[in-house]
Amino acid sequence: MCAQLHNAAVDVIVTAHNMESCIGACLDSLERQTFESLRVVVVEDGSTDGTAAIAQDFAAHHARFSVISTGGLGAGGARNKGMQEVRAPYFMILDGDDVFHPDMVEALHRAAIDGGADIAICDMQEMDNATGALTHPLWALKQSQLPTEGAFDGWRGMDGNIFAAFMGWPWDKLYRTEFVHERGLSFPEDLPNSEDMVFTYQALVLAKRLAVANRVLVDHRMGRGSTVSSSRERAPLAFYDAICRVKAFLQKQPDGTWEKLQRDYLSWAFDWTLWNIETMPDEGTRRMMARTLHDGALEALELEEHPALYFAEYPRSMQRYATLMTWLDVDSRDNGPLGRLDALPYGAYKFWDFMNPAQKALAAWRERHPKPSEW
Repeated sequence: MCAQLHNAAVDVIVTAHNMESCIGACLDSLERQTFESLRVVVVEDGSTDGTAAIAQDFAAHHARFSVISTGGLGAGGARNKGMQEVRAPYFMILDGDDVFHPDMVEALHRAAIDGGADIAICDMQEMDNATGALTHPLWALKQSQLPTEGAFDGWRGMDGNIFAAFMGWPWDKLYRTEFVHERGLSFPEDLPNSEDMVFTYQALVLAKRLAVANRVLVDHRMGRGSTVSSSRERAPLAFYDAICRVKAFLQKQPDGTWEKLQRDYLSWAFDWTLWNIETMPDEGTRRMMARTLHDGALEALELEEHPALYFAEYPRSMQRYATLMTWLDVDSRDNGPLGRLDALPYGAYKFWDFMNPAQKALAAWRERHPKPSEW
């Protein structure tokens, strides 16, 4: 390898499995990066289509690119393998089906350097795989949870909820290599999904300094029918295992970290549990997950240890919970872990069954005209 690549300021790890339809666009976008001191390592993880050939051909024509082929390690194993290849002071871990704006690496590197940050984070937008249409989801980087400064002292420098402020995925973030190595961070390899959440939130909590490049710099591909979707159906409660692991990690941290972050984390975990149930495609599996929530089997959420108001930080959480309980059956309305549905703290987003006609009209209008942010 040439000296230029040995001395790169940023290493970019791209993991890819069966992405022949989109890996080319991903690599093209990285080749067009304005940041020159860059090395790209593609970890091709046991693809059965043309992904490996496309990546190898690209690397043969572009000196900054190389390819490592693995035998199907899975998402966590492939990312860990990529991190073993990191030599630069900073690195990113990207998905091979996304597209990255030309100044992404430059903007994140500058934010990290200027802010003395362990992690720099940018905003993203969703890209429809079929049409290419772009949508900016305002939940990806919640401005209302962030300080006004571009860089700050991690969660201790925030008035907002760090778990709500940032998403638990790695590909919108640039990491300082020494920080990750010193903290011994890696992706769990025994989780079929949600392993990225464990790594990302552990890193965010441990970071002494965070920086935000407050711009959309990633086009995240949606609707491709990825292995993540199928793994969620095969292991629908893996997300809860991930929740338990991060909770255990937080409880082991010194200086009262768990006591300070407990409500923020449990509020986020409750919201993420609702999302995992709501978005499960298979109805039978979705019903099983909702029943598991109803029966109090997800004990790490502590739903029966705190009043319902404790979990009402997210604007629609009570409304969504009540909808799931009612969907199960009539008997579930009043004996779930949060108690009677008609006594929950709904706030402005009251459960439909308890609305008067004027409130129902307002709720219907809100669905047609969503606010930029509910936070």
